[in-house]
Amino acid sequence: MSDRNAGQHSGAPSPGIAFVPVEPNISAEYFARERERIFKHVWLKIGRVDEIPRPGDYLVRDLAILQTSLLVVRGPDGVIRAFHNICRHRGNRIVQTCAGSARHFFCGFHGWTYDTHGRLTYVPQEEEFGGLDKDRFGLVQVPLDTWEGFIFINVDPAPRETLEEYLGEVGRLVRGYPFEQMELVGRWTAHIASNWKTFQDAFVEGYHVGTVHRRSIPDYRKNPRKAGIQTFGRHSNLTFYLDLQHEPLPAEAWAFKAGALAFLQSGTAKEAHWRRPAGLNREQKPNWIFDEFLIFPNFHLFLGDGWVLCHDFWPVSVDQTDWTVSYYLPKTDNPVVRIAQEYSKVTMRDTIREDLSTIESTHAAHRSGVLSHMVVSSALEGLITHHHDVVARYVEEHRGEDRRRA
Repeated sequence: MSDRNAGQHSGAPSPGIAFVPVEPNISAEYFARERERIFKHVWLKIGRVDEIPRPGDYLVRDLAILQTSLLVVRGPDGVIRAFHNICRHRGNRIVQTCAGSARHFFCGFHGWTYDTHGRLTYVPQEEEFGGLDKDRFGLVQVPLDTWEGFIFINVDPAPRETLEEYLGEVGRLVRGYPFEQMELVGRWTAHIASNWKTFQDAFVEGYHVGTVHRRSIPDYRKNPRKAGIQTFGRHSNLTFYLDLQHEPLPAEAWAFKAGALAFLQSGTAKEAHWRRPAGLNREQKPNWIFDEFLIFPNFHLFLGDGWVLCHDFWPVSVDQTDWTVSYYLPKTDNPVVRIAQEYSKVTMRDTIREDLSTIESTHAAHRSGVLSHMVVSSALEGLITHHHDVVARYVEEHRGEDRRRA
């Protein structure tokens, strides 16, 4: 390859190398197809049941990729339901807050009122609507299901698969993890000038650790080949192992001893009597640290002994992504353990902030037009190729359906 054509590639890739095209990361037309052919037809994780524990509790999710606002509420019967946050009268957004508790939802435009089942219960001056049948004009419901305490929705009125079918083998591998023993200890958000796929690429390989995390965790996973890769159809998994030569800093050693279960600590399950599902650390290596499950298209679930990390990547446009990371640790009222957990939380936060240092510049480079493809190692970065391939299959699969509708 000459210097003049260094940004392009020719012929088939060499063994161990894959070429991943850049165009899908910068094309507005491709992004529109992703919206229509992926996000509007698959199951998407939008919260946890413990966020709305009591009847009347609700949360609102404004999802640009779905071009809608969703209202998720627990009814008096204990059932969690999801609705488009849209009044059936003139389309005004009903609930303006992000979360809360209510018995009824009142539209601030003309006063149409709905209960927590989504039923239309009151219309001011109803007699002027000529015998309006309120039973026909409740909130538009969205299919919802839960898995291990996570709330998933699908805005397709008739989903092609149940949530259980959609999750497949990943759902079975994770079953039994003690999520009920965990509580949220940290949540961080960012709005990043990057395509959603480029953003996710940074979190599905360990190759970058020696460079990006050379200050925060310099001696962890010096050999990124220690990360095991497995795919499950559209979903995938990485299993990470710890460099056993690690010498903890004094504060870190104290935190591990006091907290027992903490980020960046391996081999604690027996000591803490932690219930680890068989789907984690499937090779039963003593230096296992965590498994990361990539639930297509935009949810990453990290599971360790006594800690959970969730990444949500929500596309806004071809060039913009909203990102949320949530960190969970075991519930405790022990102040010493709390201090240890705080150390773990701060370490996690600072490590993840380092990951953000490359995302926007990578996307800007893609937009420059210099590169036609990324050169990806199949051994080190195989899940990048896998995720992009799955996206491409979805985008191409329904092209004929689009033409028939037109």
